Parts: sequence; structure tokens; C-alpha cells
Amino acid sequence: MDSGEPRRATSPSPRLTHIGVGFVLALLILSLLWDGAGDGDAVGKVVLTRPGDRSLGPTSVAGPTPAGLPADGIPGGGEPWDRNPDLTLESAVKSAVQHASSDAAAVSQGKANGSNIQVAVHVRDLGRHQVVLDIEGQLSMRPASNQKLVTCAAALVLLGPGAEFVTPIEALGAVGDGVLLGDLVVRADGDPLYVEGGDGSLDPWLGPLADTLLAAGICRVPGTLILDEGSYALPGPGPAWPAARDYWQEYCALAGGFSANAGCLTAWVAPGRVGRSADVLVLPRGHGLPRKVSVSTGSGSSKLDVRIGANQWGVTVSGSIPAGTPRRSWRFAHPDPVELFGHAMIEGLNRRGVSVEGGFRRERGGATGRWVAELATPLASYLIPILTHSNNSVADQVFFHLGAKEAGRGDRVGGSLATQRALELLGVPPAGFVQVDGSGLSRDNRVSASQLTALIAAVMDLEGGGAVRFLEALPLSGIRGSLERRLTGPGTKGRVWAKTGFINGTSALSGVVHTNSDRMLAFSILVDYRITPGLNTRCWKPMQDRICSLLVSL
Repeated sequence: MDSGEPRRATSPSPRLTHIGVGFVLALLILSLLWDGAGDGDAVGKVVLTRPGDRSLGPTSVAGPTPAGLPADGIPGGGEPWDRNPDLTLESAVKSAVQHASSDAAAVSQGKANGSNIQVAVHVRDLGRHQVVLDIEGQLSMRPASNQKLVTCAAALVLLGPGAEFVTPIEALGAVGDGVLLGDLVVRADGDPLYVEGGDGSLDPWLGPLADTLLAAGICRVPGTLILDEGSYALPGPGPAWPAARDYWQEYCALAGGFSANAGCLTAWVAPGRVGRSADVLVLPRGHGLPRKVSVSTGSGSSKLDVRIGANQWGVTVSGSIPAGTPRRSWRFAHPDPVELFGHAMIEGLNRRGVSVEGGFRRERGGATGRWVAELATPLASYLIPILTHSNNSVADQVFFHLGAKEAGRGDRVGGSLATQRALELLGVPPAGFVQVDGSGLSRDNRVSASQLTALIAAVMDLEGGGAVRFLEALPLSGIRGSLERRLTGPGTKGRVWAKTGFINGTSALSGVVHTNSDRMLAFSILVDYRITPGLNTRCWKPMQDRICSLLVSL
């Protein structure tokens, strides 16, 4: 967020084939027309599947690294990119950068200046296979949420657009008279169990799961629900994260082998009668934390003042809400996503007629039981939360999942190895690239603008629906996501698909532009600067929008 196995089919390794700019352009125009029709909810809709009647898609990890991978950043393993600088564009972009830097110096009273501001801009013409602009494009810089482009690209190339998170559930013991004579084991697969725009409950998964268990004759489990975390790391903050005082906020939600509602609680508050308590519901139900809830209903002219938070000692929802206010919700981080998953799962199953009497416990590498059910979520359903809405914890869950699948370890090291592998397959040079999380929240991540444009160009060449999935999930200028209120003019609306990025001292925007002359450009704009409040909004975003307008005009 700009401030967060059994029964699987396998597929061949993804092939990186040039699909043609004309075809991509047609897809982009169709995407624009779709959005313009006002039916954007259909794009990226989560289609949850219950065990037993799923249509399995490709889920395999890519095979051995092809020999002779390029060392010079050739996306898709194709021909080297020609350098054909557009000098007129370069002059205009440098002018925009200089203007923004001067504004930053003025706003910060000289604290941000030429000695501590770095701006990189890199542009590739996808149809002509040319680098048309390179201003400090090789500098390794903090990407902020532009790191999510790498995470999603890696997932598409390593796992495939049809991949699923699959969380197996096994029975340790025989079943008789509705009773499982043993424990129920759940094996971690890193699924965030999150629905964009949902209410925060686990109903989409636990309803079908309870039906499946009941159909298998399991109504009562005197034993324990075992959460086998496998190779996944214990949930914890990443290196160079924000200060601990921010850990309760949604963008700092943790990731692990198990999660629920992407590691967050959702508090729903509706006013009652004036002077009476408001109605407060915290989801997922059974979150495992003591409730400290005290929200009153004020007069219709009173101020909305609801305060939320959670830590190991409890969940707090307090304050007041004016009478007549529509029901509202707030999301905030649970202190441990694995504990949240365990408590919520037991409560949800109990409520649906499957009683687990022994609570849950966490372990690693336990005994294998008999497969009885699974939780399944399409990987593609998480691209919208990650790219359009910049959900940090969902991105980190995907990062750990990639590590588990590609490197055999669901931690930061495994995730980094997986994304490096993806860069190799995409033909992106690795020099200077550092990834320590999936979200870009850490200040230790590093990537260059040239690497990001190479990555984007290579993803545009993916077959099998990967390119379309990627583009449909990106914010679109003047229409959706973090670009909904940017580049809204008639000349730029609907022509820029790009991921925004911001952490203190870093601003970023990278994606694809459809120009007036029907050219398709991959671009990246990265800014590192001395931390000064207000510079991103007052200086860097306007600069990025100006540069995108220049690109559209080509």
C-alpha cells in the first residue's frame, strides 16, 4: 500500500513469445472500453472454488533456466534493444524534472535540493523495440510499491495466470459415526484468504469447507486443528519497515504461511439511536482477541470519530458515530495472521456444524494424513488487490508463496530467489536488484528504472493470458485505482496503465502508455529525495503526470 499438494495439475514452463504490439493494443482498447462501460467490477472478480468441482489450471514452477540468457536486459530473450533517443522528448522531460526539483527546494526551504534528489526516467517503445529515453535509468533506487510489479510478474511467469493457492486439509485418523478419531491438519500454502471489496469474513471459504467435511462424515473433531506452517517464516515485520508505532495499520499487516482477510480485522460500525451504543461487528469472527468496544451514537450533526486498533492484548473500536451515517468499515492489522487464521477457522467451522474441540496448535513437518478437503483461491484474483489497490500484505503473501514453490522456503530469502529466477526468465538484468519483500514497503528494496521497463516489456510478451491479466490489474488514468483522480483530462484519460508508489523519501510511477500515434511505451519514473512532508503531492506527482502527458502526446 502506498503510505500494504495433492490434486494439482502441472503445466509446461511458461514460454516467452512476442505476441505483437497490435494484439496488445487491441487488448488495451478492449480493456478501456470495458472500463468505460462502467462494468469494472467484473474485471478481476474473485471466483472461489470449492473442493471437488474445480477446474484445475496450470500451477507448475518453471523448469530449468534456458541456456544463453541475455546479459543486457533483452525482455523476453529477444533481440537487443536499439537506442534511438528522442531528443525533443528528453529536453521536455528534463525540463519537467528541473521544474519539480526547484519546487521541491522551495517547498522544503532548501532541505531537498540537487544534492539529495535523484530522478530516473526510462522509456521503451514496444513496437519499434527501441529505448527512446534514458535519464539515469541504470541507477538502483527504492521502488516503493513499484516493487509489486516485480512480485506480480514473477507470479505470472513462474506459476502461470491459471495458478491457484491450494491449502490441503488432512484427517489423522478414522472417521466413524460423524467423529474424526484424531486431529485435522491444515498445510500452509500462503493464501491471504482475502476478497477485494468483501466484508472481511471467511465465509467464501469456510462455507464450502464445512459442507465438504460434513459430506465426508466429519461433524466432530475431539482432537486438535494442526496448523502446519511448513517452510513459511514466522510472521514478523520486514527489514527497514516503518516504525513499530505503525504496525497496527493495514499497510503494515503481516504475512505468513496462513492468513485470513490478508492479516487484517475489519470493523463495521452502524449508528443506533442517539445516545445509545452503535452496532459494532469485527470480522473475521472468532479473531481470538479480547474485544474493547465502546462506540456511541451522536446527533446527526456530531463529528464522526471512530478509533480502531489491535495488539496482543485486544482489539479496540471506540469513539462516536453520528446518527443517520451509513454503515462504515475500517481495516487494521491483526498482530499475528496465523493466530487469526486458526481462531477464525475453528469459530467458522463450529458455527457451521463441524465442532473442533481441542483448539489449534502450530507445528512444522507433522505426520501426513488422508486428504479430505482443501481451500482454493485463484492466484489471478489477487492481482487486483496488489496492483490496483496496492495491498501490501497480499503482495507479501504472494512473495512468500513464490519462495515456497520455487526455492522450497516460504521466507524472504526464498521469495528473493524466486523473483531473481523470474527476472532471468524474463531477460531482465539482475545487477543492483534487491528484493526483501513483495510489497515495496521496505526501504532496503532496490531496482532501476531500466529494469522496470524491461520487466514490463517482457510481461507484455507473455502468452496464455499473463499480459492481459497484468494490464487489467494496473490502475488506469482517470478511471480506476490510484490513478482514478490523476491524468483525468480528455487527452490522457484511459491512456496510462501504471503502478504508483510512495514511501517517505520515495515516489514512483511505472507502466504502459498508449500514445496519440498508437505507439505503446513502457516507462518508469523513480524519485528518491530527502524526506520532507508534502513533496510527493506537491512536486513529484505533478512531475510524473507531466511526463506521462508528454508520452501520450507522441
